Amino acid sequence: MSAPSEFDLLIVGSGPSGSHAAMEAVASGRKVALVEIGYSDDQPQKFDPSKTFSEIRRTDPNQHTYFLGENPVMVLRNQGRAGPHLTPGRQYMIRNMDQLFPLESDSFLPLQSSGLGGLGVSWGANCFALEDYELERIGIPAAVMPGYYTAAAGEVGISGRTDDALTPLIANLDHGVIQHPLPLDSNAETILRRYQTRQERYQASGIYLGQSLLAMLSQSRGDRQANPQTDMDFWGDSGRSVYRPRYTIEKLKASPNFTHLTGRLAQRFRPGRDCVTLECRNLETGAGESVSARKLLLAAGAINSGRLALASFRDYQSRLPILCNPNHWVAAVNLSMLGKPARDRRHSLSQLTVLMRAECDGPDYVLAQIYSYRSLLLFRLLKDIPLPPRYGLLFLRLLATAFTCVNIHFPDRPSSGRWIQLEARESGDVLRASASYSAAETAWIGRHEGRMLRFLAGLRCIPMGVNKPLHGASIHYAGTLPYSAEERPYTTAPNGMLHGAPNVYVADGASWRFMPAKGLTLTLMANARRVAAQALRDLAAEDGSPS
Repeated sequence: MSAPSEFDLLIVGSGPSGSHAAMEAVASGRKVALVEIGYSDDQPQKFDPSKTFSEIRRTDPNQHTYFLGENPVMVLRNQGRAGPHLTPGRQYMIRNMDQLFPLESDSFLPLQSSGLGGLGVSWGANCFALEDYELERIGIPAAVMPGYYTAAAGEVGISGRTDDALTPLIANLDHGVIQHPLPLDSNAETILRRYQTRQERYQASGIYLGQSLLAMLSQSRGDRQANPQTDMDFWGDSGRSVYRPRYTIEKLKASPNFTHLTGRLAQRFRPGRDCVTLECRNLETGAGESVSARKLLLAAGAINSGRLALASFRDYQSRLPILCNPNHWVAAVNLSMLGKPARDRRHSLSQLTVLMRAECDGPDYVLAQIYSYRSLLLFRLLKDIPLPPRYGLLFLRLLATAFTCVNIHFPDRPSSGRWIQLEARESGDVLRASASYSAAETAWIGRHEGRMLRFLAGLRCIPMGVNKPLHGASIHYAGTLPYSAEERPYTTAPNGMLHGAPNVYVADGASWRFMPAKGLTLTLMANARRVAAQALRDLAAEDGSPS
């Protein structure tokens, strides 16, 4: 007879998936534990949260300590991997990443989080409730999702419009949970007005533009405050206005049936008929530890959930698929704002969202998020300006109020050229990865990028250049353990259970078999709740109690 399990449910990872799976499980009264590394930045916020970005730039003599950080060279190197939004105050998210999650590739450069809150530490807070056909392509049963979407949205707090061109595209989200939107900044206002003058024509061609739906409060709620519109959202979490998964974990720590096990690197699991044992390494002592539970939920992120599965079966031969949105950054100048002043009060996150139906390729979308770049500091763009630094900076200052950044995301599908594989080394296992695209795939992306650039130019937002970072910079990963109705190795049953691993469930994006261009985070949260609810029902059935 096996020893009794320590917990009913054990969850690996505290990101968007793990935090919401834990919330669903803890509410049931079951004994729940969450295992993670959990690095955090406990330093007090270094800037005055009542001051706007422009005030701080003019008056704060210590601004270099948070705009550049203690090691500017390292900060800028890390930002080169993920974009300028991974500011010094958020770089604890990838602390010791290369040592903890070794990965080798010449075509795939992902971020893997060791921070409390997972990749949600630097989440841009864009929200989408996917359409039914998208959920079905992913492998998620659409009929059950509206309730889980509403629960996830109620926890994160969402603000935005429910009456613009994007409204039909959030049909699975109860509009009653959405707070009123914060004002657009001056730059975005002019772009939106231009779109609205031709809205019917654009929509007839499958192009929808509206105000971004964001996990950001416009009205205070509990211990979280309305966004102060200081344009400092990338530099700190003033008033907790923008949702971070760690807020959910912090609330759960007050529950007597929740245990938070930090400082532990999950290495492999041993599934059994009655329980699952998770083997970890204590990062403080270096010693191995084991934690057992009746059910294990993998929410370590698609890459690391896949790594855990391969390591658990000591498999150094199989290649698992990997999905990741290709994304391109466009530097553009909004001609309507040239020489015009801009309002100082604004938030820093995505102002507008563009959804463009793919031409003649079925119901896919290409997505673009439109930002006004100001608070991410113009000097970061100097290396991409074909002028000497002195003149490049002058050029950027002249364009300051008109400068616009557009982040374009493309959908991704499984391909033989995109995979991860575990390799044994004397120093320890290393994950190898590839993310190559065929000529046809590259041409598809290029064709739809061109259409998006022409659309922007039609709004008098003139593209000046396109930056195509190495694949992985979108920080959107999925598909390593995809849904399958057939019981095949390294696939996930529709109910969330990992085939061939009794009592192990996949609660993150590893289970997705398609990645839309739309942001995935709200759907990750909602689906993690669905999988946790299924694990709870299975526990109840085993106990002979009503679910």
